[in-house]
Amino acid sequence: MSPPAPPRHDTVEVAIPVPLRQLFHYRLPADLAAAVVPGARVLVPFSRRAVVGYAVAVGTPPPEGVRLLKVREALDPVGEPTFAPPLLALLRWMADYYRAPLGEVLRGAHPTGINAKGVPGLAITDAGRAAEITGATGAALAWLARQSGPSPVDAVEPPLNAGQIKRLVDDGLVVRESVIAAPRVEVRTERAVRAVAPPPTVPRGRGGKPLKRDALHGWLVGRGEVLVRDVREVFPSPAAHLKQLIDEGALVASEVEVIRDPYFGETVPRDTPPTLNAGQRRAVDAILGAPGYQGLLLHGITGSGKTEVYLHAIEATLAQGRGALVLVPEIALTPQLVRRFRARLGDALAVLHSGLSDGARYDQWRRLKRGEVRLAIGARSALFAPVADLGLIIVDEAHDPSFKQGDGVRYHARDMALLRGHRQQATVVLGTATPSLETEHNVSQGKLRRLVLTERPTGARLPQVHIIDLRVHKPPEDEAPFLSRPLREALAETLNAKEQAILFLNRRGFASAVHCEACGGVLDCDHCDIAMTWHQGRRHLRCHYCDRVRPLPPRCPHCGQDHLAPVGRGTERVEAALAALFPQARLARMDRDVVTTTRKLQAMLGQVRRREIDILVGTQMVTKGHDFPGVTLVGVLAADAGLNFPDFRAAERTFQLLTQVAGRAGRADRPGRVLVQTYDPAVPALEALVDHDHARFAAAELPRRQIQGYPPFTHAASVRVDGRDARRVEQLALRLGGAAERAGANTGGTRLQGPAPAPCTRLQGP
Repeated sequence: MSPPAPPRHDTVEVAIPVPLRQLFHYRLPADLAAAVVPGARVLVPFSRRAVVGYAVAVGTPPPEGVRLLKVREALDPVGEPTFAPPLLALLRWMADYYRAPLGEVLRGAHPTGINAKGVPGLAITDAGRAAEITGATGAALAWLARQSGPSPVDAVEPPLNAGQIKRLVDDGLVVRESVIAAPRVEVRTERAVRAVAPPPTVPRGRGGKPLKRDALHGWLVGRGEVLVRDVREVFPSPAAHLKQLIDEGALVASEVEVIRDPYFGETVPRDTPPTLNAGQRRAVDAILGAPGYQGLLLHGITGSGKTEVYLHAIEATLAQGRGALVLVPEIALTPQLVRRFRARLGDALAVLHSGLSDGARYDQWRRLKRGEVRLAIGARSALFAPVADLGLIIVDEAHDPSFKQGDGVRYHARDMALLRGHRQQATVVLGTATPSLETEHNVSQGKLRRLVLTERPTGARLPQVHIIDLRVHKPPEDEAPFLSRPLREALAETLNAKEQAILFLNRRGFASAVHCEACGGVLDCDHCDIAMTWHQGRRHLRCHYCDRVRPLPPRCPHCGQDHLAPVGRGTERVEAALAALFPQARLARMDRDVVTTTRKLQAMLGQVRRREIDILVGTQMVTKGHDFPGVTLVGVLAADAGLNFPDFRAAERTFQLLTQVAGRAGRADRPGRVLVQTYDPAVPALEALVDHDHARFAAAELPRRQIQGYPPFTHAASVRVDGRDARRVEQLALRLGGAAERAGANTGGTRLQGPAPAPCTRLQGP
């Protein structure tokens, strides 16, 4: 056996962000060796263009007989790779576990838009410079002749079409070359001034009056670098005076970096930490009690003060000089959490989520990378934040399915948070009122330790939950056939008491479908095998899968009759019916048709907190951790909808969702109640909901999962085949299924299900 090849110092393995699960070797020039270390970005040639890749190993021998291309440029400063070694190791493990291309994993783990990239370009030849061509083509050649090198095709003036470019290339007048385009996102700078000399002691104006520029000068002394836009707020139209002072040497001008920040423009008053109750204190002590890695489940009832536990633990972690990371499931939760954290901890934190502009995310990422802040808050992708010396990771609402990335590189942020904590010797806290059954199983296996919060710090009790059997309490046949009499009476009592109510229905729109009463046909989306939803306020049909919109046709496209009618109900229809039943009530609707931006969401949440809204109708957006002290009634209109979904987790998701929405009631000094409408009160999820008994639900559901062979007792993998030709998709799925069976998929404890058609067989198709 021959000895292993000695390491080389002139090669580097690079992960390219393309859908290939392999690495590529390049030759590393000596002048770039100091900057090109594992985790650093490099510009390399790839498939006749220049791309940004990521160095993952230096000095490994390449395959025999391979001619290496040279790294063109190192993109990170010396000693500052994009990915520090612990984070790079985590991402390499993640790529292997989820069977994802490493280059695409790495590209997705840092801000978008900051990489230069190769784009098609043109360069003029000597023959092109000598050619005598008139018209637009000649003008374009003249423009290329004036450039110092190759130019992007899109930049050529006047523009050339594909046919013109091909003729110029065929005639030898231009050559195609890859051109490096500047990153889409760069550091933003603004002009600033700084006083370097004291102002005059004697007024220089007529009659002994001070000059305006001397007053401006005096105001700048001692303030360091001040943005010119901030100067304008105090001294209108200061440009001429600033120029004079700069010319005199009294001020120095410079370009300074500014942070694009959507959260910190608002002033938030500092708050005073409340005294923790016994359960909260035990939880904080447990979180801070053991050095190194520990996985903890903070299992607290709704309104039990989990966020206060987070704040105390983070404050202590930062005081120790270590960093902290907080993950939330939804962007909608981020602004209110940031506001609360700023009130306690100040502005030394970074916010990362996909709702920010690329520039804002880049600025926040750089603040963390440079160590200016050591606390990051964000949604799923904030898992990869470059927090230095990470000591604490908190996953809030850890049961939420939003932590699972469903497209692109697929991963589960909750699970990866535990892995990152283990690798970086940090404590990981999974906070929730309704732990997932996977988390429950991990607790029983000793992989996680449970911390329990059983009471609300305010002394408020959990709301009483009442099940309304719709087989007994049949709703009246009027404009609101989805509101039973008990729920109507409860709404009237709540309004009379000047209290607030939430009605929950996890379906938006006015009607879930439009059908023809003559032939029974349904108006489906032309691009998806899905019924289109009728939105009455906007007078259109919308597909909630591909977002296509069309007007309601005058006649049925199937039979030509004019008997089209809406069926089913959504939040829009509920809102309209409530307006007729309770004309004096102030109504609002919270769903993705109304709340289209974070700003609109925050405005609506503020209205609810200020009690400017009496009844809030909404989808699952209303369940997400909101604290509404005035809400004493929650109504669930259709508990059965989620239970009948074709998913082995349907009962679990329904129990979690209803527990969360129930927890919005009675959080202050007035008792709350929850009314749940259903046609099947005997469902175990609803029986456990009545007593807020998660343990009872888990004890019933886990054995069922084990008998049926579902997670957490097994591992499940889904293989999806997509394509535009249904017959070819089916053939390939059958071939894959046959190959899996021949490989032993139905032996040794492994079970193959399918191939089977997808629940939605066509989405966003032609």
